[in-house]
Amino acid sequence: MINKQSIWFTFLFSIILVLSIFYVTMNDSDLSELIDPIDTSDTTLVVNESTELVSLRIKNDEETLETINHLQEVLLSETSDAVSKNDAYNDLIMISNNKSLEEKITKLIEEEFKCDSFVKINGNNVTIVVEAEKDDYVIANNIIRRVTAEFEESKYITVKFN
Repeated sequence: MINKQSIWFTFLFSIILVLSIFYVTMNDSDLSELIDPIDTSDTTLVVNESTELVSLRIKNDEETLETINHLQEVLLSETSDAVSKNDAYNDLIMISNNKSLEEKITKLIEEEFKCDSFVKINGNNVTIVVEAEKDDYVIANNIIRRVTAEFEESKYITVKFN
């Protein structure tokens, strides 16, 4: 089943893909014309998040993008049957819903517990990696209780400290 949401998703993803291919294939001379020179002599680098959280986010984004590409190939394939296209479409919707829930939970943990975190939802498993100086079981239990309240069905929630 194809509806407006899937058409928009495919359209916007295609635009992003075309622009990224265009950017990658540009010559350095063309690119230098588009970018204004910036004075970088007085810049300082400030890193706020841990390297582990950033690497977890990047790895998760790469896996998600790879899965989305595969599912879009199934959707757009002329040889795929209706059942596999429907399954691919449902998986794309699930990925989108999980991604929004992950962002919502990350924001919730940051606002209520003042901790940077990484959230990964995989089926009934929810893995939360929290940036903290020490392991605090009280905070872990409070995070589990608060995140459990966000779901209607029961989930297996794991909190790890970085």
